[in-house]
Amino acid sequence: MDTSHASPIGRLGYLTVASRGEAGPGEVVVPIRGGSETFTAYSAVPLPKDQQVYVVEDLGGREVTVVAWGERQDPLLML
Repeated sequence: MDTSHASPIGRLGYLTVASRGEAGPGEVVVPIRGGSETFTAYSAVPLPKDQQVYVVEDLGGREVTVVAWGERQDPLLML
């Protein structure tokens, strides 16, 4: 199966760099295409590092729009 054009839209990821809402993007890691990839993450409101997020829009050029998904999780509990 060719996954080279798989879309990040609808996938869950987590922020490795907090987003600052309108003040600037963060960074999200998303499991995609058989691995994990990093995207620049824009959000309407500031979101903290390690926040689980849902990708709602692909802006092209490895940039996506995300929204918070669920509660913030302690990264040690994710190990």
